[in-house]
Amino acid sequence: MENTESQFEWIKLQVSDAKIGCDRNFDIPVTVRNIQSTKRRFRLTITSEFKQVDSLIEWFLTIQDQKSKSFTLSPLDNTKVEDEFDVEPKKDRKIIISVTSPKGGYLNDTATFKLVLGSEDGIHRIEKKFSVTLTPVIMALKTTVGNEYPVTKDLERRSEKDKQERIERDKNATNEVLAIMAPYEVKGYVFVETMHTDRVSFIAKGIKGYKGSVEGDIKLEEIEHYLKPKPAVTGLELGAFVELIDGPFKGEKAKIMSIDAGKEEVTVQLVESMVPIPVTVRAEAIRMLDNK
Repeated sequence: MENTESQFEWIKLQVSDAKIGCDRNFDIPVTVRNIQSTKRRFRLTITSEFKQVDSLIEWFLTIQDQKSKSFTLSPLDNTKVEDEFDVEPKKDRKIIISVTSPKGGYLNDTATFKLVLGSEDGIHRIEKKFSVTLTPVIMALKTTVGNEYPVTKDLERRSEKDKQERIERDKNATNEVLAIMAPYEVKGYVFVETMHTDRVSFIAKGIKGYKGSVEGDIKLEEIEHYLKPKPAVTGLELGAFVELIDGPFKGEKAKIMSIDAGKEEVTVQLVESMVPIPVTVRAEAIRMLDNK
């Protein structure tokens, strides 16, 4: 469903479909204006439909007005939500319709809401539909520096064991860790894609090097550059000393004489060679040394 925005003289209403994680809020702001010269009453009605794995899992809907009203909804209890409010002449009334996704939902669980708002006198009426679909989120875990990779391996093992244990009670149980990444450039953090951030934090407890989770979700745009492979020659400098880690000269120390970025090759001169013969190797076959 495409994003839509309704803005007439009597109402401002932004409606859009949304994809959010579990236990997250999605807000729809509404402004109703009484363009008449007498006080008028408006009626809001919201009906819901659900497509989800577990029919017992509940969603929450809140109408935030002068007083907040909360409702619990699910496939087994999708009672029509109704609210009425008065608007003074030539005045605005602002409300927020807030949907809170279930804490234990499943991937692609979807709630579809039909919103009808109109004046009691029948002069004004608007009807909109929107859906909220559950999607994974990315969270950051804090680790001790140097233990990023070990933490990812231990978390993978624990999450798989956790899944096997839960399958005995829930045939739809899946691995809480959908993906995990420990970029070399980022020290002290690893990134985890999951449906349930609270479960990942629970599973990670006790892992050596794990120091807790970071509050809030990480946007993919913030870390996607780590997913793009960098040229092997990145970080190499002319005159730098390296160690050959592959090929016939493995273990030898050398000095970089030239760099061919296009071919990702490096020409080095062996430090301990009696004859200074240049050797061309793949950039992946060398490791930078600490020259300090």
